[in-house]
Parts: sequence; structure tokens; C-alpha cells
Amino acid sequence: MSKGYADYLVALAREIDREFQRDADGVEVPLLSKEYEEWLKNDEKISERSRVNYNQWLKKADAWVCESDYDFWTLLKKAWVAADFETVRHLCKEYEDKLLSEKAHAEKDGKEVYGESAKMIGNWISAFRKYCKFFEEQMQKAVTDKKVLAAMIEGSRLTADHLFLDIRFVLWGIAKGLAESTMDSYVSNIKRVNREVFCKTGHDVLREYLPGYVKTKNSAKVEEMFSAMDAKLEERIDNLDETEMPVDILENCRAALRKYAEFIKSIIHN
Repeated sequence: MSKGYADYLVALAREIDREFQRDADGVEVPLLSKEYEEWLKNDEKISERSRVNYNQWLKKADAWVCESDYDFWTLLKKAWVAADFETVRHLCKEYEDKLLSEKAHAEKDGKEVYGESAKMIGNWISAFRKYCKFFEEQMQKAVTDKKVLAAMIEGSRLTADHLFLDIRFVLWGIAKGLAESTMDSYVSNIKRVNREVFCKTGHDVLREYLPGYVKTKNSAKVEEMFSAMDAKLEERIDNLDETEMPVDILENCRAALRKYAEFIKSIIHN
């Protein structure tokens, strides 16, 4: 087996392994490909042929720069998901520098020796710079969205300090033989789990939806809401996920929420 053919097989095996890993991680090339295509379409200066070329060139550059320990698109996705935009910019600069280095080698050695022309690698660089412009706009939008979401979360956490019908809930529990201190603990735990777990969506569902469900006696919606909340806590407890609070506290909060659901259902039925 010739050295050139052996090198080709090794490179091919690495690329196949990388594609398998990308499929498992949900990594696409380029990242946010649908959004990128729409972004290109909105630029009237870019022809249909150029749009096709940009995507092809990004894919060719990706196939050319194949390293088992450095997958740009996987790293980019991780930084994007974590909203680590400084790392995103650093990764893009590194990748562009890598392509520029490839172009310099191609100019020096020529296509016959290097395997690719400097002109083609220049096209890859142009395509990647166009993509970086698109991605910078996505980050700017995400920063704005992040601020809006942060404000929504903060607002919902303020309302979570008030529990719907909390006094009636305490009296209901006492009438059933539970200690007042136990009922106060239930109220406290429900407020806490609502504030620290459920309000992460930017919505205080207990305040926004529950009063309406009770008023209209919509038992189906009440059941659906409490079941979803219980399932979320169940998942965290089963996975020993202590991101928001220790598992034993999560279990106490789940018990309190189940008791509160029982109380709410009793109001609707009676």
C-alpha cells in the first residue's frame, strides 16, 4: 500500500468518525444552516449561484481542515448554546487564521503538490467571512433576547413570592389535621421551587394561569399543569440534578406541590 493511499484511508476514517460524532451531538455544517440560507436570500446583492457556492465552500473547507482533536463546528455549537460569545469570536478568528495558513501553503507549493489551489481556498475564506458576518448578527440578536428573557425571569420571580390562595391552602391543611408549621413549610417550598425552577422560562404559571383555571373550573388544564411540573421535578430528582437546589429539598418541594395540587382540585370539585 502506498504512503499516499494509506494517508488517504486514515483521513477518510477520521472524517467518518467525526460525522458519526456530529450526528450524535446534533452538529450541522454550517451551524444554524436554515437561518443562514434565509439570511443570504434577504441580501439582494447575492445571486442564487453565490448562495449555493457559499454553502459548498464552507463544506469543502470543513472537509479539508479535518482534525480529530479540533472540530470547529462542534466547538462553535457548544459556545453558542452556552451563550459564550467571546469564545465564539475567538473560535472564528482561529478558524479563519487556519484557512489563511492553508492558502499561504497552497500559494507556495502549488495545487499539484499541495492538493488544492490557493484560489479555491481563497473562496473558502470569502465564504467563511460572509458566514461570520451572519453569525455576528445572530449573536447580537441573542444578546437582546437574553436581556429580554432575563427581565421576564426577574419579573416572574417577583410574582412567585405570592402564592395563589395561600391562606386558604394553609387553613385547608389544618382542617385535615396537618400542623400549621407543616402547611407554612409547604407554602415556603412551593414559592421557592416556583421561583428557582419554573420561573426560568420567564413565566410564573401558578400566577398567570392557575387563577383562570380555577375560576372556569378547568380541571383538565389544572391536571395538565401540575402533572408537567411534577414530571420536571421527578426528572431532576431521578437524575440527581442539583443545579437549582439539593435533591432532598427538591423532594420536599415536590411533596408540597402535590399537596397544593390536591387542594386546588378540591376547590374545583367542591
